Amino acid sequence: MKLIWYLFVKMYVRLGFAFYFKKIRVVGLENIPKKKAILFVSNHQNALIDPLLIATLCPRELNFLTRAGVFGNSLIKALLSSVNMLPIYRMGDGLTNLHKNEEIFQKCYKILDEKGTILIFPEGNHNIQRRVRALSKGFTRIVFGALERNPELEIIVLPIGINYSNAKKYASSVSIYFGEPISVNELKEGKEVNAASAELRIKASAAMKKLVTHIENQEDYDQIIKSFKEEDFLYPEKVNKKLRNMKEFVPPSEEINNSFNFLTPIVKINSFLPLLVWKYFYPKIDEEEFIATFKFSIGITAFPFFYLLQGWLIHLLLGINYAISYLLFSFLSVYLFTKSK
Repeated sequence: MKLIWYLFVKMYVRLGFAFYFKKIRVVGLENIPKKKAILFVSNHQNALIDPLLIATLCPRELNFLTRAGVFGNSLIKALLSSVNMLPIYRMGDGLTNLHKNEEIFQKCYKILDEKGTILIFPEGNHNIQRRVRALSKGFTRIVFGALERNPELEIIVLPIGINYSNAKKYASSVSIYFGEPISVNELKEGKEVNAASAELRIKASAAMKKLVTHIENQEDYDQIIKSFKEEDFLYPEKVNKKLRNMKEFVPPSEEINNSFNFLTPIVKINSFLPLLVWKYFYPKIDEEEFIATFKFSIGITAFPFFYLLQGWLIHLLLGINYAISYLLFSFLSVYLFTKSK
C-alpha cells in the first residue's frame, strides 16, 4: 500500500512539474544501476524542489534524508514518512536530538543492505548560488557503516547535478545530470576507513563540480553570473569550460521581447484566487531558496482545487459537458502558458 501511495505522489508531482517548468532536461539515466545499493549525492540550491525533481525523474524508488526541522508536527511527519523521507538532525536542532541520528543511520544501513537507494544532500544546507560547497562526511559514514555491517555488499555513490535557468522563477527550465557511479568497494580496498572516507569526499565533490555550473570565484560572482544567459546554465559542461578561459565578465546582449502573450490575461483572470493566495504567502518567505517551493506547492494544490470548484459550480448551473470543457480549457491554458513563457 505504501508503494502505491509513493507511486501516486510521484506521478502527481511529476505532472505538476510539467505545468511548472518550461523545460526539463535529463542526462545520464543510463548511469543508474537497476539492482545495486546506491547512495545518491546531489548539490542543493532549491529547497524541496531538488529532492522532488530527483525522485520524479529517477527510475528507482528513493529514500530521502531530510533536515529534521521540516518534520514540524505529527501530521507533517506522517506525510513525509509515507514518501520515504527520513529526518536527519543537526546542531541547530539541539544537542539533545543528535543521538537520534544513530537510529536513522541504522535504517540507512538496512536500506542499503537490501540493495535500496538513499538520496542525500552532503552540502548540509541549501544555497541558491551556482557552486558546489564543501561536503560533510555524513554520507561517507553511511556507506562505510553499511559495509561494516555487511562486507560483501556492493555499494556505489552516484553524483547528481541540478541546474536551474532561474531557481526562483516560475516557467524556468532545469537540467538534471546523473553522473558516473563511484564504487565504494574499490575505493575502500586496502585503505583505512578515515583515508577512504576522505578520498570519497574528494571524488564525489570533483564529480559534482562537473555536473553543475561551479563558480569558484566568489569575489566576482555577481558579474560572472551576468556574463551568461539564463538558458546557458542548463549546460554546465559548456559554462564550466568557458569559465576556465574567462578573463572578462561581459554581459550578453539582451533580447527584448515585446510580443504579447494572449494567454497571460486569460490565465490571470481564470486563476485570480490562487494568485491571491500566492501574493499572501510571498512576503512571508524568509529564505529565497524557498520561493520556488511555495510557488510549486500552491501550483499543485490551490490551482487545481480552484478549477475543480469552478467546474463543479458550472456543472450545477450548466451541466456536465460545460464543466468538462471548462476544466480542459483551464488546465490546457496553464500548460501552454508555461511552455510559451
